[in-house]
Amino acid sequence: MSNIRFRLAKPSDAKQIAYVHYHIRDKYDQGFFAQVNYSFLVKYYKVVLNDPCEVVVCAEDDNKKIVGFCSASLDAERQFRGMRKNKWGFVLPLITSALSNPSLIKSALDRFKSTKGESNNEYVTSKGPRAEYWGWLSGRNDSDQSVIMQDIMFYIMKMFGAEKLFFEVDKINKKIFKFHKINGAEEVKTFTMPDGRERVELVYDMNNYNFKLK
Repeated sequence: MSNIRFRLAKPSDAKQIAYVHYHIRDKYDQGFFAQVNYSFLVKYYKVVLNDPCEVVVCAEDDNKKIVGFCSASLDAERQFRGMRKNKWGFVLPLITSALSNPSLIKSALDRFKSTKGESNNEYVTSKGPRAEYWGWLSGRNDSDQSVIMQDIMFYIMKMFGAEKLFFEVDKINKKIFKFHKINGAEEVKTFTMPDGRERVELVYDMNNYNFKLK
């Protein structure tokens, strides 16, 4: 098993992180981000990694290849504003993604409206600190390290003042949902996505979270 080193991601890591995110669909292929192409994800992470309120921890192997990452925002509302500011940069990768799945256009437009509170549909927590994506390349024998990686991200979020950390999990993603419940997350509410998926909003209390790394 290779040695794993954890560090904060930087803007130049966008392509590698997008590659890991792209391959999350090898295990879980539901939702908008599992349907868009690699170019869309690269653009998304270029925006994310230039957001000063974003915390992205990544894991590197011996060859300095990023094999996993987890991300969170200290201010979801500010992140949404950043995405809207960069909206035109998403147009071309969205169009190329939609060539094989035209429904992505409608979904993207509704998601965009939701960042301004103009949609009747719920997708994600829209205010305050929010945990986002947590991924590890499939086929590796060191995925247990992803739990440590997430713990590091949680610790940084707490140090930056996050007392409550909200996030969402699709209910059919049973393994991840069960992990977070065992790990101390509390359910806030359940809502239904436009495609019929049940999604659960959960929260970690950072003041009472049991960090594995002391």
